[in-house]
Formats: sequence, C-alpha cells, structure tokens
Amino acid sequence: MFHGSIDNSGRLMRLIFRRERIMTAAWILILVAFSMGLAPAIQTMFPDADARNQFASTFDNPIMVAMMGPVYGIGNYTVGAMYGGMMFIWYLITVAVMNIFFIVRHTRADEENGRAEVVRSLPTGRLANINAAMLSALLINIAVGLFTGLGVAIMGVEGIEPGGSMLYGAATASTGLVFAAIAALFAQLSSSSSGATGYSLASVGVFYVIRAAGDARGSEIISCISPLGLAQRSQVFVENRIWPTLTLLIAAILISFTAYWLNSVRDLGQGFITAKPGRATARPGLLSPLGLAWRLLRNTLIAWAVTMFILGASYSSIIADISSFIGGSPEYMTIIGVPVGMLDILPIADQEKLIVDSFGVFVTLMMSLMCVVPLLSSVLKLRSEEREGRAEHIISRATPRIKYMAGYVLLAYAASVVMQLLTATGLYCAAAAMTGDSNPFTLCGLLKSYFAFLPALWVMVGFAVLVVGLLPKAAGILWGYFGVVAFTSFVGRLVLPEWVMNLSPFHFVSQPEPLKAYVPEVAPLVVLTVVAAALTTGGFFFYSKRDVAA
Repeated sequence: MFHGSIDNSGRLMRLIFRRERIMTAAWILILVAFSMGLAPAIQTMFPDADARNQFASTFDNPIMVAMMGPVYGIGNYTVGAMYGGMMFIWYLITVAVMNIFFIVRHTRADEENGRAEVVRSLPTGRLANINAAMLSALLINIAVGLFTGLGVAIMGVEGIEPGGSMLYGAATASTGLVFAAIAALFAQLSSSSSGATGYSLASVGVFYVIRAAGDARGSEIISCISPLGLAQRSQVFVENRIWPTLTLLIAAILISFTAYWLNSVRDLGQGFITAKPGRATARPGLLSPLGLAWRLLRNTLIAWAVTMFILGASYSSIIADISSFIGGSPEYMTIIGVPVGMLDILPIADQEKLIVDSFGVFVTLMMSLMCVVPLLSSVLKLRSEEREGRAEHIISRATPRIKYMAGYVLLAYAASVVMQLLTATGLYCAAAAMTGDSNPFTLCGLLKSYFAFLPALWVMVGFAVLVVGLLPKAAGILWGYFGVVAFTSFVGRLVLPEWVMNLSPFHFVSQPEPLKAYVPEVAPLVVLTVVAAALTTGGFFFYSKRDVAA
C-alpha cells in the first residue's frame, strides 16, 4: 500500500509548516505558558497539606469525579498530584481540539478547496498529503509534550519532579496523536471539512462522557475506553505509570493505519459518508447576506446553544449539595470568591446562601467565557469564506461589503444574547427541579447576572471584527487573546499584576456582593458597550477599504 504512495511527503511537510508557522507557534506558546503559569498558582492557593486534603475531600461527590476525574495520591496529596488531577483533563481536551483543527485543515479542507488536487497532479504519492499532515502532527505534539514537560519541571513546584513532568508531556502528546488520527479517519469518512471537524469534535465530547460515566461508577474498564480516561490513568506526579502512554501510542498507530487505508481506496474529494443532495433552488432566505450567514452558521450556533443550556443545567444539578462539599474547603471558597473568614461571622442559613450565591457567580463567569467561543467562530467564518475564495464571488457583484459583513456580525451579537439567556434558563430550571420550592436562584436575578456580561462579550466580538477588517491574516491572534482573557479571569488575580488584568473586558464587569441584591455598575458597562461599538465600526471601515485577502 505504501510503495511509492508517500513520495515527496517531506516537501509537503515543509509546505505545511510554512502555512502553519504562526498559528501552530501560537498554539504551542499558549499551551505551554498556561501549563507553566498554573502550577505556581495552585501552590499559592493551596500552600499546605491540610488545605489540599480539604480540597480533595470534595471529590467524595460523584459529580465532581465525573467532571474532573478521580483523585490520586490522597495519602500524600502534593501540589503535583493536585495539578495532575485538577487540570490534566482540560489540558488534554485543548490539545485534542488543536490536533483536530490542524489535521482537518490539511487533509479534507485541502481536498475541498482544490489544493490537494493540484498537489496530486505533481509527482507526489497518493498518500503523501495525509502522511505529511500526520507526520507534521507528530512533530507538533512532540514539541507540545517536550516544552510542556520541561516548562512545568523548571517551575520548582512541590511534588512536580522532572520524571513526572516529562510523563505529563508524553501523555499529552500521545493523547493529541490519538485525536489527530481520529480527525484523519473522519477526514476520510466525511465528504466535507465541516463534517470532518464536527464528527471529530463530537468524538471528544463522546469520550469525555464515557470517561465521566466510568469514573462516576468506579469502572476502570469504561474509563479506559476513552483516550482521556486512559491518559489520566498515568497518575502523573503520583505513580507515574507509563503503560497508558504506550497504549495511546498504539491506538494512534492503529487508527492512523485505518485512515491511510481508507485514503488509498477512495476517490479524491469523495467521502464514505455521502453528503445529502442540496435543493434544486435556493430558499428565499439565502438571497440575502444575513440569510447566507445564518445558513452557514446555524448548525454551529444551534449546537452551542443546546450545549450552553445543558451545561447550565448540569452545574445546577449539584446545587443541593454544594454547601456540603465546598463549605469545608477554604481554598475552594477562595476560588469561587467567598471572602476569607466571612463564614465565621454568619448564621448557618446565611452561610449556605453565601456559598450558593458565590458558586452561582463563579459559574456565571465561566459560562460567559465559554460563550466567547461560538461568537469568535461566527466572526471568523467571514474570514474563512474570504480565504477560500467564496466571499469574492458575492462582494464582486451588487452586494456591498458592509452588508455582507453585517450578516455575520449581527448573528454574533444576537447569539451572545441567546447564549446567555439559555444558560441562565438552564441553570434556573435545573435548580428548580433539584430543590423544588427552595430554589436559591430567581430567573430575574440570573438573567441580570448573565446579561451584565454582554458588554464584555460585545467587546470580544468587536475586537474580532476589527482584526478581520484590519489584519485578516493575523486572525489567529483572537484565540491567543481569548486564552489571555480566560487565564486572567480564573487565576490571574493570584499571579498577575493589575495592568495585565485590565487587558480583559470581563475584569470590568462588577461582581455581586455577598448576601446583597445584585445591582450592576452601569458606568463600566456603558464604557464597554461604547468600546465594542467603536471596535466594530473600525472593523467595518477597514473591511470596506482593503483588498480581499487570500
């Protein structure tokens, strides 16, 4: 199968790295910086063994285990054990997403856009394209794993020794390779890049659910079916087991071999999952830029809307027990924003209300940050349509550029309101179902809290519009900026100076005070709204003046 089929893969790899030099470097830099910065932050939050053990006791709740995985090293719960247990699953998911986008971009997307056909017309092997993409992914994952391991090791944090750090990096790299192989497999099965991306990202969600179900039930077999659960069995900074990493590498090889074989037997541009035939005539809605933008974005936006509702409901499902497994951990109380010593001066009833309210504020911030992802994706879809040459066919005719851009921007702004509304509704409905008449939340109060973050979301959208209008080829910096915003929102206040915190629009949204009715500060919200409007206006202006960028 491979005789002559991978000829000139090396040249294609050089081409891939030439195209990826900025985006991939940004991914690696952000991942490594995040992993390095979080280790000392955890040591700051949990400076002694008693504090860490109190936090570990919160995992007696199966919901916490399902969310984050099992706790290892309870007998000697070092900062390293906590770091490997708290953050490993989320780091793995982030690396998985990076690999999925990378592989689909250089396999199915290249076929869809005609680049693969041009390459195949030259003296290259039939499998050279997928082989170059997978070998490039191998090198990228090695870089992520190596720099992550070295970066965490040099931080000098208790319980994080060099051997465990390198295993942490190796397990991360092997998990990334598994999902790169899965993306390559779906690139053969699906007939479109959006389908391949959707199936691959859905596999991340499915494997997360499988791992959560196995961990909640205490079933190692079920958990190890998932690459995420298998990687966690490495028990980094505790037992430092190497067999899960080796198993993941074997799985990556087997899945990759299957993807190679499918690529060798299918026609270029075709997929084994055939796309449904389109309509003979376009719907009336497609005759406007807004209708076209909705058609292109609707599946993504609907999926995210449902996800936000479900996530809001899932966090409310633990509201009845939240005071019992958070109230005993001062460190966890600090994370959710409860002032130190506040519980000691309050009656028991007010203590529970304080914990529930503070947990609600923390969830509101976290869910609002998650809402940024579909909003940025909506604006960046404009850039991808331009890059793939489809936008040129529209704006070269009678459609004004501003009107064309407005379709995507309006959907992004509208989606921000809908996402916040659904998240608040999911949180309220699930809490009502769990607590009955004693629901600690009111729908009006939740909507007020979630809608207070709308100006911050609009600033993110406005910045995205400005970048697409002014610096379209640097659109990847939006995800880097989002990483900075997310980091400052969660742990930045513990390790970062105030001027860095001010880079995030979320930093200016006032938070509810304990045991008081929430009245948002209007002035910062007005300023954020004005900033968002200015950024959006600037984006429209520059987009209307610049040339179409490839």
